[in-house]
Amino acid sequence: MNEEKKKVAAGPEQGQQDETSQPDRLDELLADVPEWLRGPLKENWKQILVSLVLVILAVSLWSGYSYYRIRQAQAASYHLGIAMSKTDVNDRIKELKDLMSRFSHTDAARLAKLLLAQAYMENGDWTNARQAYQDCVSDFKGVLADSATMGHGYASEELKDLAQALADFEKVGSGNSGFEAVALLDKARILVEEGKKKDALDAYGKYLDLKPESPFLDFIRYEILRLS
Repeated sequence: MNEEKKKVAAGPEQGQQDETSQPDRLDELLADVPEWLRGPLKENWKQILVSLVLVILAVSLWSGYSYYRIRQAQAASYHLGIAMSKTDVNDRIKELKDLMSRFSHTDAARLAKLLLAQAYMENGDWTNARQAYQDCVSDFKGVLADSATMGHGYASEELKDLAQALADFEKVGSGNSGFEAVALLDKARILVEEGKKKDALDAYGKYLDLKPESPFLDFIRYEILRLS
Protein backbone atom coordinates (compact mmCIF):
# COMPACT_ATOMS: atom_id res chain seq x y z
CA MET A 1 0.00 0.00 0.00
CA ASN A 2 2.77 2.43 0.85
CA GLU A 3 4.51 1.69 -2.43
CA GLU A 4 1.32 2.44 -4.40
CA LYS A 5 0.93 5.74 -2.54
CA LYS A 6 4.52 6.62 -3.43
CA LYS A 7 3.86 5.91 -7.12
CA VAL A 8 0.71 8.02 -7.10
CA ALA A 9 2.51 10.83 -5.32
CA ALA A 10 5.39 10.66 -7.77
CA GLY A 11 3.07 10.96 -10.81
CA PRO A 12 2.44 14.73 -10.84
CA GLU A 13 6.08 15.49 -10.12
CA GLN A 14 7.14 13.35 -13.07
CA GLY A 15 4.56 15.14 -15.27
CA GLN A 16 5.93 18.48 -14.22
CA GLN A 17 9.41 17.37 -15.19
CA ASP A 18 8.15 16.34 -18.64
CA GLU A 19 6.38 19.67 -19.13
CA THR A 20 9.41 21.70 -18.08
CA SER A 21 11.90 19.65 -20.09
CA GLN A 22 10.58 21.03 -23.40
CA PRO A 23 11.04 24.72 -22.45
CA ASP A 24 14.54 23.84 -21.20
CA ARG A 25 15.41 22.42 -24.60
CA LEU A 26 13.86 25.44 -26.28
CA ASP A 27 16.03 27.70 -24.14
CA GLU A 28 19.07 25.86 -25.49
CA LEU A 29 17.89 26.12 -29.09
CA LEU A 30 16.98 29.79 -28.78
CA ALA A 31 20.12 30.82 -26.90
CA ASP A 32 21.36 32.95 -29.82
CA VAL A 33 17.96 34.45 -30.65
CA PRO A 34 17.36 38.08 -29.55
CA GLU A 35 15.42 38.43 -26.32
CA TRP A 36 12.52 40.30 -27.96
CA LEU A 37 11.94 37.37 -30.32
CA ARG A 38 12.70 34.56 -27.87
CA GLY A 39 9.53 35.07 -25.81
CA PRO A 40 6.99 34.83 -28.68
CA LEU A 41 8.83 31.81 -30.09
CA LYS A 42 8.70 29.99 -26.76
CA GLU A 43 5.02 30.81 -26.27
CA ASN A 44 3.97 29.65 -29.74
CA TRP A 45 6.45 26.88 -30.43
CA LYS A 46 3.72 24.28 -31.07
CA GLN A 47 1.96 26.41 -33.68
CA ILE A 48 5.29 27.25 -35.30
CA LEU A 49 6.24 23.58 -35.43
CA VAL A 50 2.94 22.67 -37.11
CA SER A 51 3.41 25.47 -39.65
CA LEU A 52 6.93 24.29 -40.47
CA VAL A 53 5.69 20.74 -41.01
CA LEU A 54 2.98 22.03 -43.36
CA VAL A 55 5.50 24.13 -45.31
CA ILE A 56 7.88 21.18 -45.64
CA LEU A 57 5.00 18.98 -46.80
CA ALA A 58 3.88 21.57 -49.37
CA VAL A 59 7.41 21.98 -50.73
CA SER A 60 7.76 18.20 -51.01
CA LEU A 61 4.48 17.89 -52.88
CA TRP A 62 5.36 20.77 -55.22
CA SER A 63 8.77 19.27 -55.93
CA GLY A 64 7.15 15.96 -56.83
CA TYR A 65 4.57 17.69 -59.04
CA SER A 66 7.27 19.78 -60.77
CA TYR A 67 9.28 16.64 -61.48
CA TYR A 68 6.16 15.03 -62.92
CA ARG A 69 5.53 18.05 -65.16
CA ILE A 70 9.13 18.01 -66.39
CA ARG A 71 8.90 14.31 -67.24
CA GLN A 72 5.60 14.90 -69.02
CA ALA A 73 7.09 17.75 -71.05
CA GLN A 74 10.08 15.63 -72.03
CA ALA A 75 7.89 12.72 -73.09
CA ALA A 76 5.60 15.05 -75.07
CA SER A 77 8.55 16.61 -76.90
CA TYR A 78 9.84 13.16 -77.78
CA HIS A 79 6.45 12.12 -79.20
CA LEU A 80 6.19 15.40 -81.11
CA GLY A 81 9.47 14.55 -82.83
CA ILE A 82 8.12 11.08 -83.63
CA ALA A 83 4.95 12.58 -85.08
CA MET A 84 6.80 15.04 -87.30
CA SER A 85 9.04 12.28 -88.62
CA LYS A 86 6.02 10.59 -90.20
CA THR A 87 6.09 11.15 -93.96
CA ASP A 88 2.56 9.84 -94.40
CA VAL A 89 0.21 12.66 -93.46
CA ASN A 90 -2.46 10.31 -92.07
CA ASP A 91 0.09 8.69 -89.76
CA ARG A 92 1.23 12.16 -88.69
CA ILE A 93 -2.34 13.21 -87.92
CA LYS A 94 -2.85 10.08 -85.83
CA GLU A 95 0.36 10.67 -83.84
CA LEU A 96 -0.43 14.34 -83.25
CA LYS A 97 -3.93 13.58 -82.00
CA ASP A 98 -2.56 10.88 -79.69
CA LEU A 99 0.02 13.33 -78.30
CA MET A 100 -2.64 15.98 -77.68
CA SER A 101 -4.75 13.43 -75.82
CA ARG A 102 -1.97 12.01 -73.64
CA PHE A 103 -0.04 15.21 -72.88
CA SER A 104 -2.74 17.87 -73.12
CA HIS A 105 -1.19 20.26 -70.58
CA THR A 106 2.25 20.52 -72.23
CA ASP A 107 3.64 23.12 -74.63
CA ALA A 108 4.33 20.33 -77.12
CA ALA A 109 0.61 19.50 -77.17
CA ARG A 110 -0.26 23.15 -77.83
CA LEU A 111 2.19 23.25 -80.73
CA ALA A 112 0.75 19.95 -81.97
CA LYS A 113 -2.59 21.74 -82.44
CA LEU A 114 -1.06 24.04 -85.02
CA LEU A 115 0.82 21.21 -86.72
CA LEU A 116 -2.38 19.15 -86.82
CA ALA A 117 -4.21 21.97 -88.60
CA GLN A 118 -1.41 22.17 -91.16
CA ALA A 119 -1.55 18.40 -91.64
CA TYR A 120 -5.27 18.60 -92.33
CA MET A 121 -4.56 21.28 -94.95
CA GLU A 122 -1.88 19.10 -96.51
CA ASN A 123 -4.46 16.31 -96.68
CA GLY A 124 -7.04 18.58 -98.31
CA ASP A 125 -9.38 18.23 -95.32
CA TRP A 126 -10.41 21.87 -95.20
CA THR A 127 -13.30 21.44 -92.76
CA ASN A 128 -11.15 19.85 -90.05
CA ALA A 129 -8.31 22.23 -90.89
CA ARG A 130 -10.52 25.26 -90.30
CA GLN A 131 -11.79 23.87 -87.01
CA ALA A 132 -8.26 23.05 -85.86
CA TYR A 133 -7.07 26.54 -86.76
CA GLN A 134 -10.03 28.03 -84.90
CA ASP A 135 -8.97 26.10 -81.78
CA CYS A 136 -5.47 27.50 -82.18
CA VAL A 137 -6.71 31.09 -82.57
CA SER A 138 -8.47 30.87 -79.21
CA ASP A 139 -5.50 29.16 -77.54
CA PHE A 140 -2.54 31.18 -78.83
CA LYS A 141 -1.47 34.80 -78.68
CA GLY A 142 0.75 37.03 -80.80
CA VAL A 143 2.54 35.56 -83.82
CA LEU A 144 1.14 32.05 -83.41
CA ALA A 145 -2.40 33.38 -83.12
CA ASP A 146 -1.97 35.41 -86.31
CA SER A 147 -0.45 32.39 -88.05
CA ALA A 148 -3.51 30.34 -87.05
CA THR A 149 -5.82 33.14 -88.22
CA MET A 150 -4.13 33.12 -91.62
CA GLY A 151 -4.56 29.35 -91.83
CA HIS A 152 -8.20 29.75 -90.86
CA GLY A 153 -8.56 32.27 -93.67
CA TYR A 154 -7.01 29.94 -96.26
CA ALA A 155 -9.25 27.05 -95.17
CA SER A 156 -12.30 29.33 -95.32
CA GLU A 157 -11.31 30.44 -98.81
CA GLU A 158 -11.07 26.82 -99.95
CA LEU A 159 -14.53 26.21 -98.46
CA LYS A 160 -15.82 29.22 -100.48
CA ASP A 161 -16.51 31.20 -97.33
CA LEU A 162 -14.97 34.36 -98.76
CA ALA A 163 -16.52 36.65 -96.15
CA GLN A 164 -14.76 34.78 -93.35
CA ALA A 165 -11.51 34.58 -95.29
CA LEU A 166 -11.61 38.33 -95.88
CA ALA A 167 -12.32 38.98 -92.19
CA ASP A 168 -9.32 36.83 -91.20
CA PHE A 169 -6.94 38.55 -93.62
CA GLU A 170 -8.17 42.00 -92.57
CA LYS A 171 -7.61 41.15 -88.92
CA VAL A 172 -4.02 40.08 -89.49
CA GLY A 173 -3.35 42.88 -91.97
CA SER A 174 -4.16 45.49 -89.32
CA GLY A 175 -1.84 43.93 -86.73
CA ASN A 176 1.89 44.03 -86.14
CA SER A 177 3.02 40.42 -85.97
CA GLY A 178 4.95 40.43 -89.25
CA PHE A 179 2.21 38.85 -91.36
CA GLU A 180 0.66 42.19 -92.36
CA ALA A 181 2.13 42.34 -95.88
CA VAL A 182 1.12 38.77 -96.77
CA ALA A 183 -2.34 39.33 -95.30
CA LEU A 184 -2.79 42.44 -97.46
CA LEU A 185 -1.96 40.48 -100.62
CA ASP A 186 -4.44 37.77 -99.60
CA LYS A 187 -7.03 40.43 -98.81
CA ALA A 188 -6.52 42.00 -102.24
CA ARG A 189 -6.94 38.59 -103.91
CA ILE A 190 -10.27 37.99 -102.16
CA LEU A 191 -11.49 41.50 -103.01
CA VAL A 192 -10.65 40.96 -106.67
CA GLU A 193 -12.56 37.68 -106.61
CA GLU A 194 -15.54 39.50 -105.11
CA GLY A 195 -15.33 42.18 -107.78
CA LYS A 196 -14.38 44.97 -105.36
CA LYS A 197 -11.68 46.53 -107.51
CA LYS A 198 -11.40 49.83 -105.62
CA ASP A 199 -10.89 48.08 -102.28
CA ALA A 200 -8.39 45.70 -103.88
CA LEU A 201 -6.39 48.66 -105.22
CA ASP A 202 -6.37 50.15 -101.73
CA ALA A 203 -5.04 46.88 -100.31
CA TYR A 204 -2.30 46.73 -102.96
CA GLY A 205 -1.36 50.33 -102.18
CA LYS A 206 -1.01 49.55 -98.45
CA TYR A 207 1.12 46.54 -99.32
CA LEU A 208 3.49 48.68 -101.38
CA ASP A 209 3.77 51.12 -98.48
CA LEU A 210 4.98 48.23 -96.34
CA LYS A 211 7.09 46.53 -99.03
CA PRO A 212 8.30 49.13 -101.55
CA GLU A 213 11.01 46.73 -102.72
CA SER A 214 8.82 43.64 -102.80
CA PRO A 215 9.91 40.70 -104.99
CA PHE A 216 6.30 40.71 -106.25
CA LEU A 217 6.55 44.33 -107.42
CA ASP A 218 6.07 43.56 -111.13
CA PHE A 219 3.03 41.41 -110.44
CA ILE A 220 1.44 44.03 -108.19
CA ARG A 221 2.05 46.80 -110.74
CA TYR A 222 0.40 44.64 -113.37
CA GLU A 223 -2.58 44.03 -111.08
CA ILE A 224 -2.89 47.74 -110.33
CA LEU A 225 -2.86 48.60 -114.05
CA ARG A 226 -5.35 45.85 -114.80
CA LEU A 227 -7.76 46.98 -112.08
CA SER A 228 -7.43 50.72 -112.70
